[in-house]
Amino acid sequence: MSHCSQTPLQTISYNEKPKDGHDNGIARFVAARPSNVAAKTFFEKEVYQRDWTTLPGRLERLSQTLEAWDAENGSPEMACSLSSDPKESRRLSVTASIMVEADPRFLHGFYMWFCQSLRGRYQRYIGEEWDGEQLISEEDEAKLFQSVQKLGWIRTNGMLQKPLCEALHNTTLTWVKEAISMQFEEKHFEDFQGLKDQLILPWLELLVGPEDIEKDNWRTRLNFTVAECYCLVRTKEIFELVAEFPDSHSAVEELKEVLEITKMHQDIARALKAALIRRLNHPGASTSQIIDMYINVIKVFRELDPSDRLLQVVAEPVRTYLRKRQNTVRCIITSLTDAEMGGDLYEELRRQDARPLEEVQVDSDDEEEPPDMNWQPPPPLNKQRGNFLGTGNKSGGGDILSMLVSIYGSKDLFVNEFRLMLADKLLSNLKFNTDQEVHTVELLKLRFGEISMRNVEIMVKDIEDSKRIISNIHTNIKAKQRVIPVAEGREPADPIVDAAIISHIFWPTLQNQQFKPHARIQAQLDQFSTEYGQLKNPRRLVWMNQLGSVQLELDVVEEKPDGTAAIETREFSVAPLLATLISYFEDKDVWTAEELSNETGLAEHIIQKRMAYWINNRVIKQLHGQPVRYEVATREHFMQHDHENAAAMEDDGMEGNAVSVLAQEEEEMEVFESYIVGMLTNLGQLPLSRIHNMLKMYVSGGSDVKYSKTPQQLGVFLQQLCRQEKLECGPDGMYKLFKK
Repeated sequence: MSHCSQTPLQTISYNEKPKDGHDNGIARFVAARPSNVAAKTFFEKEVYQRDWTTLPGRLERLSQTLEAWDAENGSPEMACSLSSDPKESRRLSVTASIMVEADPRFLHGFYMWFCQSLRGRYQRYIGEEWDGEQLISEEDEAKLFQSVQKLGWIRTNGMLQKPLCEALHNTTLTWVKEAISMQFEEKHFEDFQGLKDQLILPWLELLVGPEDIEKDNWRTRLNFTVAECYCLVRTKEIFELVAEFPDSHSAVEELKEVLEITKMHQDIARALKAALIRRLNHPGASTSQIIDMYINVIKVFRELDPSDRLLQVVAEPVRTYLRKRQNTVRCIITSLTDAEMGGDLYEELRRQDARPLEEVQVDSDDEEEPPDMNWQPPPPLNKQRGNFLGTGNKSGGGDILSMLVSIYGSKDLFVNEFRLMLADKLLSNLKFNTDQEVHTVELLKLRFGEISMRNVEIMVKDIEDSKRIISNIHTNIKAKQRVIPVAEGREPADPIVDAAIISHIFWPTLQNQQFKPHARIQAQLDQFSTEYGQLKNPRRLVWMNQLGSVQLELDVVEEKPDGTAAIETREFSVAPLLATLISYFEDKDVWTAEELSNETGLAEHIIQKRMAYWINNRVIKQLHGQPVRYEVATREHFMQHDHENAAAMEDDGMEGNAVSVLAQEEEEMEVFESYIVGMLTNLGQLPLSRIHNMLKMYVSGGSDVKYSKTPQQLGVFLQQLCRQEKLECGPDGMYKLFKK
């Protein structure tokens, strides 16, 4: 007899060789070994491989066979040694034979059995009737538990560890998903801890035994499994969790606690980043929606990770996309200053602990300054604090407003946009009340600095002064009218002209399409100008005729439901040009477009466009034929059903914004062009990045026109100058003056 090695899994010895000495004899010998015979018996019917419900009975018979071998003088398997312990050697031999005979569906059957067993216990735990296809009896459960323990398949590194862990994980994930999915207003994690302690651990203790529960650290493993499943569910719905903040604050707090167990912070960040790119960064989402979501992202990830490192990962694509949107700055300023909208930014500006905005970092596209002897490499991303978000706060991040400003790398863009918006708002304020604007400007001064708000303060003061000047001029006009003899029994008429008197060098460029007002209107303007000249000598007024509004009362033909027409008095609030046009119809009833053009000094196509408003309101009728003629509408036109809407486009009677953004940009670009020409005259040729840095250095300091363009915007402007043959760009990207 050959010697049998006592070293586990190293040597296999047989007590005899096949008598015929051929390989087929060895095969027959191996097949006839008791462990292989037991394995074949275990899989003797194909249905066993597919039907996991037969596992308890089959495992019981296999474990009984192994017990019989372990009895004294009961083992024919002693010829093969896999361990120093004969019983362990026989168990390993049977296990190996089972795994050789098994197909891939074998372990999946145990996975199904564990899942079904857990489901049944869960249904009983929550007090509901069984909803599965087949209920596992307690007797079958006990059979399987005892058998796998005897066979050693559930021990550490046993072959059932994988299906058991998968069953525990997937079943727990299903329970967690059913309980918390899209439920953000309450905390739920403690409920799962109770479920683990009262259901899963007792079930697992019956399966693996009390000793292995502690030895294999199952309590810690289950704690992690429950926490991991919670995080997986929240990862799938992180976009909704953020979108519903602050209503989801309880869920965010709970997620922070669970993340301390799982350390799945990066998974959460990557999931939200992908969801934001897919669901937010597209033309279908409005800029205000994107900003609101971005603010929620800041708040939620400040809760999850106060260091802002996660926020840096998530925020980058949203910040980049917002920078490309043309109306981002306007939306931010509107949210900051509009009381009707309210919202987070409105409250942010009014925080009691608000601090001035610190200088944000330069654009990432800017050319770095040449390194000197003191140069040091930048710290890695995970060591930075606030740089990416532009807060400069060493504690790890600034407030929401500073993060929004840091998208563009400059406060000047926001100050200039507020200036443009404030100009429109002040010029449309017919009552000259500035209390709200003064309050807003004071709040903005705390955040953006007093120097940045210098022009804005002057604009508000102009409107306040205008109110006082108007009152004085009206008083003087009334006093002079009382001196002049008037008709008996009639009081002097109230002056009808109010004017916003502005210091134009501190205001943005305004719309200024000049035209000649009607003589009656011009007389009122001249009277106001004369009084102003006497009050503020030597100053004089220069009227911007296109801006402003005029309140009119007109008799208009209205068609009644019965088909008749009647004259009714209606009030209109229209632009000065429309008031001038309708005033000419007091002089005569019919005018041609050419005649009105000659009177006002405007082109005929502008006259026709503006007359559309009076046609749409049935004050004026456009006559058929050429040339284009207009007539005051009468009842006869409507009684004859001869009233067609000749207007080619709608007109609301008011001009657009008082501020001309295009003219403002052209004015700024003229300043930038002069600087660029000067640079290239002195230095010969420069790359775009160098021009960008020099403009930032020379144009921003103490100038009314601030340079706040990005390198991409500057590149577009330089190409325009090249097309105008003012500059030329070489193949190496160097710009120089165009040589004629």
